Amino acid sequence: MADDKKTIGLTEANKAVMDQVVEKVGFKRDMDAAKFAFALAVNRGCEPAAVEGVGTIWNVGSFDEGGDLKALIQNLFPGTEAPYRALESLMNAGFGLLAIEIKVNPSLRIEDLLKKETGMVSTN
Repeated sequence: MADDKKTIGLTEANKAVMDQVVEKVGFKRDMDAAKFAFALAVNRGCEPAAVEGVGTIWNVGSFDEGGDLKALIQNLFPGTEAPYRALESLMNAGFGLLAIEIKVNPSLRIEDLLKKETGMVSTN
């Protein structure tokens, strides 16, 4: 198995998106926004890939205290030898997707994304 990361993070551009999402959307912690970005990337079919220019933000023991995300990644991507590298990649991909969504809709709310993802239509 390849050496996996002990700390994970974001590119500067994606950190700026995360900060914007935390402020505008109301996540209590940046870690929660990052987990949402990871889930969005997985939901949209992104695959783990190498990411350049990533800074460190979180220790994997704090980010994935019980190892549930590691197990999820190993199940979703069975060929992945470094699940925390994959997690970092997918978080960055998710923030890239969120950046596009925010550019199209500056008043974006998470509820809007969830409706879009599930095909639900608002009756309001």
